[in-house]
Amino acid sequence: METLDELLLRLMDVPAPSGFEEPMMRLLKSELEPYVDEVHDTPRGNIIAVKRGKGPEAPKVALVAHMDQIGFIVFSVDDRGFARFRKLGGPVTRAIQGQQLKILTVKGPVVGVVGVKPGHITSPEEANQIPPIEEMYIDVGAGSREEAEEMGVTAGTPIVYNAKPVRLANGLIAGPSVDDRAGVAALIAIARGLKEKPVAATVYLIGSVEEEIGHGGAIVALSGLDVDMAVALDTFPAGWQPDVNTRDLHYEVGKGPAIHVGEIGDRTRIESQTVRRWLEAAAKAHGIPHQVGVMRGNTDAPSLMETGAGVPSGVIGVPRRYSHSPVETVQVEDVANLIRILTAALRELDRDFSLARI
Repeated sequence: METLDELLLRLMDVPAPSGFEEPMMRLLKSELEPYVDEVHDTPRGNIIAVKRGKGPEAPKVALVAHMDQIGFIVFSVDDRGFARFRKLGGPVTRAIQGQQLKILTVKGPVVGVVGVKPGHITSPEEANQIPPIEEMYIDVGAGSREEAEEMGVTAGTPIVYNAKPVRLANGLIAGPSVDDRAGVAALIAIARGLKEKPVAATVYLIGSVEEEIGHGGAIVALSGLDVDMAVALDTFPAGWQPDVNTRDLHYEVGKGPAIHVGEIGDRTRIESQTVRRWLEAAAKAHGIPHQVGVMRGNTDAPSLMETGAGVPSGVIGVPRRYSHSPVETVQVEDVANLIRILTAALRELDRDFSLARI
């Protein structure tokens, strides 16, 4: 069986920007199928797999990782064949210019480059400015709009960075879709483990869509499912790099996954502390490295919490450097420890586990 880093690298090679997740949907469905009792895709795009537990009275748990990645979309094509584009999700603007992009046309991928004004005619003031994405353009080599459109480059076509994931020293992996292929890799690894050693709890393994553009998949992911609690598996911004003050981002890559108390982003939410304590207790009991704190950003968890009368939900995630860039970086051992914590926590669920807050 392939190693965890090989699985992660393979998943990172699959282009699936928000709203265009079909390649990851197909892959995740086929990866989970041998290890679960049932798996299906929903009209919304989520992948729902079920591994039935041995104890019908044990809590039923949903593990949710989002399948989409940040990307772009063709906005228009001008008379000379240059494509204007906009963001899908939150790519860092200053990381875009001068990059290679892959336009995912119906005829197949088309590689283009984001043009840069010649340095010879760039003023010193311009040289230190980051142009807004509205001023950027993609050159695919076409000489006219007609030629670009013949290549499949038309308005509404999705785009991803044309960057291969790479291995760095000390078990680090970098690439443009670490967020959230790390979580998807964990889902697959956990499913394999549950096949070998079933637990009392029934476990739903869910790949969600459109996390990066509003958590659209998570809003409906648990609808109609018999779920008592949920955990979002994600990545999140880390500090401890030269240009980040740890006052602002205190998590560190290589120190283990983080179990979040809450998250501060477009909306501030406190996750279920019952779920958090369950995960934290498993990590401590088994001596698994982990971190605890408040993350910057948002995950699928708040949307999962709002299903029906409310599903107690928590977050466990992997710290990443260089968030929402083509070189997002994680340590594979952090992903492995996330899998260990969740596996240990799932094995401790039985009929006596209580989700009550008081």
